[in-house]
Amino acid sequence: MLQQQSTPERTELIRLHAATCLSMTQFINGHHCPKLAHFIVRQLSLLVVHPELEHVSSSREMYQQLLEHWQKVSAYLLEQQGARELPSKYH
Repeated sequence: MLQQQSTPERTELIRLHAATCLSMTQFINGHHCPKLAHFIVRQLSLLVVHPELEHVSSSREMYQQLLEHWQKVSAYLLEQQGARELPSKYH
């Protein structure tokens, strides 16, 4: 069985993937923070364009779908946060 050589790009891809999974787990476990959702969006954006995935369209598509989902989650949380910050006369 052939093993892929570890390269700085591959190491970065693994780190990005792990950090993103950890952040999504934290969010799912109740830490529904707009900053965390934005961090997840940023990480997924980096994964979508990562050079190691240039020829792995299935992985790139998966990250793209996750990115679109988390962009909606992030926008929703920011909208909710903005609504809470309005003076009560605007509610």
